[in-house]
Amino acid sequence: RSIEGSEDQNVQTLFFWNQKGDLIATAINVACPSQVVEHRTVINADYWHPLRQKLRKRFNSQLSVLGWIGASGDQSPHLMYGKAADERMRKLRGIDRLDEIARRVLAALEDTYEVVQMERQNDIPLVHKKESISLPMRIVTKSEFESSQKKVERLETQINKDPKTIEQLFRRLNSFEGDVIRRYEQQKNNLPAYNAEIHVVRLGDVVICTNPFELFTDYGIAIQARSKALQTFVIQLSGPGTYLPTEKAVKGGHYSAVVQSTLVGPEGGQLLVDETIRLIDELF
Repeated sequence: RSIEGSEDQNVQTLFFWNQKGDLIATAINVACPSQVVEHRTVINADYWHPLRQKLRKRFNSQLSVLGWIGASGDQSPHLMYGKAADERMRKLRGIDRLDEIARRVLAALEDTYEVVQMERQNDIPLVHKKESISLPMRIVTKSEFESSQKKVERLETQINKDPKTIEQLFRRLNSFEGDVIRRYEQQKNNLPAYNAEIHVVRLGDVVICTNPFELFTDYGIAIQARSKALQTFVIQLSGPGTYLPTEKAVKGGHYSAVVQSTLVGPEGGQLLVDETIRLIDELF
């Protein structure tokens, strides 16, 4: 019927020069997780690596490139449609998916640079605010509790038949299903809260704000739309948080929006937006 969530197609950039006028650093904010390369046990910078190489070739070999992932808990660099056409174009260019993303980001950055290099600012305010906000944790329903309990019971039964499954059971108990069961028992005594540390930095007429979640894109767009700053950079996963889905996503029920994957729900997501905007307002 439709793609479930929004898209944020902005490629936002900051440029930094030294006193000689040499470009020494750039910060790039994109609402797309760096996970073209997945399911490997290696350290890999994903599309940021070829992008850094292209930028250093274009500007200077010592350029510092800071990659900021925007609110994109419900995004992926893997295409959902148009795959065949995209693959054809990449084959014609002789590049892989990593290089294709890097090529597009570079094109956007070069287009911006041609304009902003004429508007360098030497004396700008730099203000940093940090705050720990209390967000309501997502309530585990009785049906969710019972579903997790049944899955754990089935795994326990399997242990008696095949001791090798104990490793799988341990992982499930201490991550997905076991955590749901513990949360359900804990919330009987009091309504739990999640303390999230957020940062807001004013740099001239722009704002940089962070959150610890894999934040769904709608929340990032809401922050940008309500911000008083000329330009607002939203950076997700600045901390240990889990997915923070929208109400629409929770109803959809996919992996990133189920109770096992989320500690904070849509109510907390809206509060995160409101509190971030409050801090931004204070800076202006």
